[in-house]
Amino acid sequence: MQFSRRWAGRVVAVMLVLFVPEAGFAETPQTPQAIVEKYCSLDAQGGNYSSSNPNFRAIGELLINEDEAAYDSSVVIRSYRIRRLKISLDSADVEVLYADLGMVSGGELKKKRRSELVVFHLTKVGSDWKIDGLRIFPHVSKAWLLSEFSKGLTSVQARDSKSIKELSQW
Repeated sequence: MQFSRRWAGRVVAVMLVLFVPEAGFAETPQTPQAIVEKYCSLDAQGGNYSSSNPNFRAIGELLINEDEAAYDSSVVIRSYRIRRLKISLDSADVEVLYADLGMVSGGELKKKRRSELVVFHLTKVGSDWKIDGLRIFPHVSKAWLLSEFSKGLTSVQARDSKSIKELSQW
C-alpha cells in the first residue's frame, strides 16, 4: 500500500508539471515606454538601416505598419532618451529626445548637431502595444555606424579612411 501511495504522489506531481497551464510563465505585457525603448535600441544598432540587419525583423514586430519605408539617409545619433509619456486606455504617446550628430546619405556624411524631439504614437492591438504610423529616418548610433564603415559593409564611398576619420571626430 505504501508503494502505491509514493508512486501516486509522483504521478500527480508529473501530471501537474505537464498539464497545468503556464499562468506564471506567461510573458508580461510590455508598456508603451518599453516598446519605444526597444525600438530605439534596435534602431540605434542598425535595425532600420538595412533589411539585412538582424534587428530588422524585430523592429517590424513592434510596428502596426510593418512595411516601414525604405530610406536612403540615416540620422547619426549620440544618444536618445525617453522624456514624456501620455497613456490612455488604448493609445499612448511617448516622447523621445535624440541628440543628433548629423546625417549619412549615400555614404556621404553631413555634420549637423541638434536636438530632435520625436513623438511615437502607439495603439493597443489585443493586449500588445504597437507603434502606429511612424515615418522617421533610421537613427543609428555613431559607434554602430563606425563599426559598419570599418567592416566595409556600407557603400564604397563610406569605406575610405577619410569618412571613418571624419565620423570618429563627431
